[in-house]
Amino acid sequence: MKGLIRIIALFLTVGLLAGCSKNIPSIDPALLQSKPSLLVVTEPNLAPDTKQRLQAALVDWRDHHQTAFDWFADVSTLSEEQLEAIRSHAYDYIVVAGHELVQATLPQAEQIGNRKWILLDDQVVRQTLSIQGSHIMVKSVLESQLRGEWDEWVRQQLVSDRAIEWVTTSAYPIPSEWAPSEEAEYVSLADAEGWYSQLQFQVRSHGPAWIVVFAPLEKSQLQRIRGLQVPVVNMAQTTVELNWNEILVTLRNNLSNQAWTPGLQPYEQREAVVKKNF
Repeated sequence: MKGLIRIIALFLTVGLLAGCSKNIPSIDPALLQSKPSLLVVTEPNLAPDTKQRLQAALVDWRDHHQTAFDWFADVSTLSEEQLEAIRSHAYDYIVVAGHELVQATLPQAEQIGNRKWILLDDQVVRQTLSIQGSHIMVKSVLESQLRGEWDEWVRQQLVSDRAIEWVTTSAYPIPSEWAPSEEAEYVSLADAEGWYSQLQFQVRSHGPAWIVVFAPLEKSQLQRIRGLQVPVVNMAQTTVELNWNEILVTLRNNLSNQAWTPGLQPYEQREAVVKKNF
C-alpha cells in the first residue's frame, strides 16, 4: 500500500512540474543578442565624485533602458587580457575617457576595427590628430574653442593696458588678434636657443602684468618662468570636465538611432565644461 502511495505521489509531482513549465516564458536568444552593450574604460586619476556619477548613470541606463555595461576602471593602458576581452565581446560602443588613456588607446583601437570606439579626451586638442579608421571617434575641445574661452579675458587685459608677455613654441603661434605682428617683441619661443635670457630681458623692459603660456611646456620650463616673479597664466593647462549624464544620453540616442560619426568631433556644450586655470 505504501509503495502505491509513493508511485501516485511521484506522478502527481511530475504532472505539477510539467504544468508549471508551460507557464514560464522562455527567453529568446535573439533578444539577448540584440540588447545594446557598452564598455567603459577610465583612467586611474578619475575623481571619486565623477566615479559615483558615472556608476549611477550606468546603473540607471541598465535598469531603465535595457543596456548592458562593463567597466574597466583605473586603467593606464589596456592590457592584452583586456584587449582579448574586447575582441571576444560584441560591444556596441567602447568608451575610453582621460587624456593619457586616450593617447595610449588610440593605436590599439586602430587595430580592432570591428568595434566602435569613442575616445573622450579631457584636454584640448591643440594640433591635427591623425585617426586611422572609420570605427573611431575622438571627442575633445578643439583649438578654436580654447581661443573662444580665453578671448574675453585677453581683450580685457589689452583694453585695460595690462601688458602681456607671451611664451609659446614655434608649433603654437599666438593668435594675431591677441598679439599682432608689430608686437612680436612681446612673444618668446621656448623652443629657441637662449629663449629664457631673452624672456628675462623682455620682462625687465616691458614690465608686463602677466606672463601667458600658450604652448604646452615642460615642468622645468614653467618653473623658470614662475621664477621671474610675474603672475603666470598657463592656457595650456585648460582642462575639460565631462558631464557623464549628458554624454550617456548622447550615447543612448546614438544607439537607438544607430547613428555614427567617426573622426575628431567637438563636444556639445552640454557634454563638457571648459575650465580655465589661473
